[in-house]
Amino acid sequence: MQHDPTRIEEALLAGAGYCVSRNQNCDFRLDHVDHDEWEIAVLSGRAHSWIRSELSAPLAQCLGDSFKVDILGADRFLKRARALGFQTEFVGGDGKDRF
Repeated sequence: MQHDPTRIEEALLAGAGYCVSRNQNCDFRLDHVDHDEWEIAVLSGRAHSWIRSELSAPLAQCLGDSFKVDILGADRFLKRARALGFQTEFVGGDGKDRF
């Protein structure tokens, strides 16, 4: 059974010099890149397949493993993904959250 560390556990491990690996069970990762720019990384094969089926093949191929959006685009995309059962990891200044 895999245990996802809480933010406090993550901070304690980091303070002790241990690197906490990112969750490999997530389909997407949301990172804050700039003031009004967010990056959504596609992590799983299932997520790649969904993106290819939702977008035209040439456009999906141009996206690669990640794409940048504004906060409204990220919200709209991730709500739709979550409604279909996809898991997302949000990486912020205070650690990471999974939803």
